[in-house]
Amino acid sequence: MGQLVTAGFDPARPAVIASTGVTMYLSKDTTAATLRRIAGFAPGSTLAMTFLLPPELLDDADRPGLEASKAGARSSGTPFVSFYTPDEMLGLARDAGFAEVRHVPGSTLAERYFAGRADGLRPSSGEDFLLATC
Repeated sequence: MGQLVTAGFDPARPAVIASTGVTMYLSKDTTAATLRRIAGFAPGSTLAMTFLLPPELLDDADRPGLEASKAGARSSGTPFVSFYTPDEMLGLARDAGFAEVRHVPGSTLAERYFAGRADGLRPSSGEDFLLATC
Protein backbone atom coordinates (compact mmCIF):
# COMPACT_ATOMS: atom_id res chain seq x y z
CA MET A 1 0.00 0.00 0.00
CA GLY A 2 2.92 2.33 0.74
CA GLN A 3 4.00 2.46 -2.89
CA LEU A 4 0.44 3.25 -4.00
CA VAL A 5 0.21 6.10 -1.52
CA THR A 6 3.60 7.41 -2.65
CA ALA A 7 2.29 7.34 -6.22
CA GLY A 8 -0.75 9.43 -5.23
CA PHE A 9 -3.35 6.90 -4.09
CA ASP A 10 -5.54 8.34 -1.35
CA PRO A 11 -6.88 5.48 0.81
CA ALA A 12 -9.48 7.83 2.33
CA ARG A 13 -11.22 8.31 -1.04
CA PRO A 14 -13.28 5.77 -2.97
CA ALA A 15 -11.31 3.94 -5.63
CA VAL A 16 -12.00 1.66 -8.58
CA ILE A 17 -9.89 -1.49 -8.58
CA ALA A 18 -9.71 -3.70 -11.67
CA SER A 19 -8.21 -7.14 -11.35
CA THR A 20 -8.51 -9.09 -14.58
CA GLY A 21 -6.73 -12.29 -15.49
CA VAL A 22 -5.16 -12.72 -12.04
CA THR A 23 -7.18 -15.03 -9.78
CA MET A 24 -6.36 -18.20 -11.71
CA TYR A 25 -2.69 -17.76 -10.75
CA LEU A 26 -3.38 -17.24 -7.03
CA SER A 27 -4.25 -19.73 -4.33
CA LYS A 28 -7.74 -19.44 -2.91
CA ASP A 29 -6.24 -18.22 0.38
CA THR A 30 -4.36 -15.45 -1.44
CA THR A 31 -7.49 -14.44 -3.36
CA ALA A 32 -9.43 -14.30 -0.07
CA ALA A 33 -6.68 -12.18 1.53
CA THR A 34 -6.71 -9.84 -1.48
CA LEU A 35 -10.47 -9.45 -1.21
CA ARG A 36 -10.21 -8.71 2.53
CA ARG A 37 -7.58 -6.04 1.84
CA ILE A 38 -9.66 -4.35 -0.85
CA ALA A 39 -12.86 -4.60 1.22
CA GLY A 40 -11.08 -2.39 3.75
CA PHE A 41 -10.70 0.46 1.26
CA ALA A 42 -12.80 3.61 1.59
CA PRO A 43 -16.59 3.19 1.45
CA GLY A 44 -17.81 3.45 -2.12
CA SER A 45 -14.72 1.75 -3.55
CA THR A 46 -15.56 -0.73 -6.29
CA LEU A 47 -13.78 -3.88 -7.40
CA ALA A 48 -14.16 -5.49 -10.81
CA MET A 49 -12.47 -8.90 -10.82
CA THR A 50 -12.48 -11.74 -13.30
CA PHE A 51 -12.30 -15.40 -12.35
CA LEU A 52 -12.15 -18.67 -14.24
CA LEU A 53 -14.97 -21.14 -13.89
CA PRO A 54 -14.28 -24.82 -13.23
CA PRO A 55 -14.10 -26.74 -16.54
CA GLU A 56 -17.38 -28.57 -15.88
CA LEU A 57 -19.24 -25.22 -15.96
CA LEU A 58 -17.93 -24.23 -19.40
CA ASP A 59 -19.78 -24.71 -22.65
CA ASP A 60 -18.56 -27.88 -24.36
CA ALA A 61 -17.10 -25.81 -27.22
CA ASP A 62 -14.90 -23.83 -24.81
CA ARG A 63 -13.36 -26.71 -22.84
CA PRO A 64 -10.60 -27.48 -25.39
CA GLY A 65 -9.55 -23.79 -25.33
CA LEU A 66 -9.34 -23.83 -21.54
CA GLU A 67 -7.28 -27.03 -21.59
CA ALA A 68 -4.91 -25.46 -24.15
CA SER A 69 -4.60 -22.31 -22.02
CA LYS A 70 -3.92 -24.38 -18.91
CA ALA A 71 -1.23 -26.37 -20.74
CA GLY A 72 0.39 -23.20 -22.05
CA ALA A 73 0.38 -21.56 -18.64
CA ARG A 74 1.83 -24.68 -17.03
CA SER A 75 4.60 -25.00 -19.64
CA SER A 76 5.57 -21.36 -19.15
CA GLY A 77 5.89 -21.85 -15.41
CA THR A 78 2.71 -20.00 -14.45
CA PRO A 79 0.09 -22.73 -13.96
CA PHE A 80 -3.55 -22.00 -13.25
CA VAL A 81 -4.12 -22.93 -9.62
CA SER A 82 -7.65 -21.71 -8.82
CA PHE A 83 -11.08 -21.94 -10.38
CA TYR A 84 -14.28 -20.67 -8.75
CA THR A 85 -17.98 -21.27 -9.07
CA PRO A 86 -19.97 -18.02 -9.04
CA ASP A 87 -21.40 -18.86 -5.61
CA GLU A 88 -17.92 -19.54 -4.26
CA MET A 89 -16.56 -16.21 -5.49
CA LEU A 90 -19.59 -14.34 -4.15
CA GLY A 91 -19.10 -16.07 -0.79
CA LEU A 92 -15.43 -15.09 -0.65
CA ALA A 93 -16.33 -11.47 -1.35
CA ARG A 94 -19.12 -11.43 1.25
CA ASP A 95 -16.85 -13.05 3.83
CA ALA A 96 -14.20 -10.44 3.04
CA GLY A 97 -16.63 -7.72 4.10
CA PHE A 98 -17.89 -6.12 0.89
CA ALA A 99 -21.20 -4.28 1.31
CA GLU A 100 -22.51 -5.36 -2.10
CA VAL A 101 -21.44 -8.20 -4.38
CA ARG A 102 -22.68 -9.16 -7.81
CA HIS A 103 -21.83 -11.91 -10.27
CA VAL A 104 -21.82 -10.95 -13.94
CA PRO A 105 -21.64 -13.99 -16.22
CA GLY A 106 -19.32 -13.64 -19.18
CA SER A 107 -22.25 -14.81 -21.30
CA THR A 108 -24.17 -11.67 -20.33
CA LEU A 109 -21.35 -9.50 -21.61
CA ALA A 110 -21.05 -11.64 -24.75
CA GLU A 111 -24.75 -11.13 -25.48
CA ARG A 112 -24.46 -7.40 -24.88
CA TYR A 113 -21.24 -6.65 -26.75
CA PHE A 114 -20.74 -9.49 -29.23
CA ALA A 115 -24.25 -10.35 -30.47
CA GLY A 116 -24.74 -10.17 -34.20
CA ARG A 117 -21.05 -10.01 -35.14
CA ALA A 118 -20.57 -11.16 -38.71
CA ASP A 119 -17.23 -12.77 -37.83
CA GLY A 120 -18.68 -14.84 -34.97
CA LEU A 121 -16.14 -13.51 -32.46
CA ARG A 122 -17.18 -14.07 -28.86
CA PRO A 123 -15.44 -14.45 -25.51
CA SER A 124 -15.05 -17.84 -23.85
CA SER A 125 -17.79 -19.00 -21.51
CA GLY A 126 -15.14 -19.74 -18.91
CA GLU A 127 -14.42 -16.31 -17.46
CA ASP A 128 -16.94 -14.49 -15.29
CA PHE A 129 -16.85 -11.24 -13.31
CA LEU A 130 -17.25 -10.23 -9.71
CA LEU A 131 -18.39 -6.68 -9.01
CA ALA A 132 -18.07 -5.69 -5.36
CA THR A 133 -18.53 -2.42 -3.52
CA CYS A 134 -17.15 -1.47 -0.11
